[in-house]
Amino acid sequence: MHQKINQKVSVITVFDQKKSLVMPIKIKWQGKVHPIKKLGYHHHYRQGRDLIHIFSVANQSLAFRLRLNSTNLHWLLEEVSDGQVN
Repeated sequence: MHQKINQKVSVITVFDQKKSLVMPIKIKWQGKVHPIKKLGYHHHYRQGRDLIHIFSVANQSLAFRLRLNSTNLHWLLEEVSDGQVN
């Protein structure tokens, strides 16, 4: 099931200096911590003056689309998918 969420979430990230890679490693959503195992893709774009980063990440059972506004450093969980078709 693919579901649009659009809620602020807490995210723990790491920066790998050697790979120059920022990777979300945990998402706290609705009181539950979701550890992240895989980065699918990362891209960015401008929205007015703001630079927006999009991360597609997954754990064993769910896929998440995260949005980071680099101006205010707020994270938004845009979408969640369990891989099943409705």
